[in-house]
Amino acid sequence: MQIYESVMVDSRGRVTTGLLSGLRFIKDNRLLPRGFEKSTAEPDIAVRGAASDDADFQAPGDEVLSRVALDGRPGPYTVRAELWYQTISYRWAHNLAGRRAEETDRFVGYYQAMSDSSATVLARAAVEVP
Repeated sequence: MQIYESVMVDSRGRVTTGLLSGLRFIKDNRLLPRGFEKSTAEPDIAVRGAASDDADFQAPGDEVLSRVALDGRPGPYTVRAELWYQTISYRWAHNLAGRRAEETDRFVGYYQAMSDSSATVLARAAVEVP
């Protein structure tokens, strides 16, 4: 599974979701908008992490290769793929849980109550493989 996201670290190099403590991105492989050139992007909006060296990670998409051990099982096989979108990741929402304030408690409560429907499928495809 590929997760397209941004990940920040603080001044000690620890992963953080706190916007005020975030010093820099160590990963930013969010899908690029059409026309975006990662090779000429300004540092503030540059691709970070392994995606910066990934030749097929270009606007407006990416190619992901998955290998599945079939262990001699005969086909045919059905391969299904889905592209999901979620506005707020599990990590971001649950890092707020330790902040013990009325606002964060309410937000985390909303997130937990709606977590089953907090993401949506943007695209899906299936193919039969002999």
